[in-house]
Amino acid sequence: MTKYNQQFKQQVIEFYLQNDKNRLFTQRYFQLSKKTLTRWIAQFNHNGINGLAVIGKKQKYSPEFKLTVIQAVKKGQFSAESASLHFGIAN
Repeated sequence: MTKYNQQFKQQVIEFYLQNDKNRLFTQRYFQLSKKTLTRWIAQFNHNGINGLAVIGKKQKYSPEFKLTVIQAVKKGQFSAESASLHFGIAN
């Protein structure tokens, strides 16, 4: 079970947007870490509301896919966090 469901994440993002994108105010209001809020904002900016979806079960990836992701990060194309957004994988 995840700590935060999609509905809660949406509520946080809506609050953030309605309050002039004030991260610190949003963090304090919902008692979230800076890292968590930053990740949710990035997911929302990259994929909209669907980016906040909670994945129900652990995903399995092929060795080829894993290698593609690792090579992209090693080549400097992506940071680990941006790779997770780009490839649609958990971070």
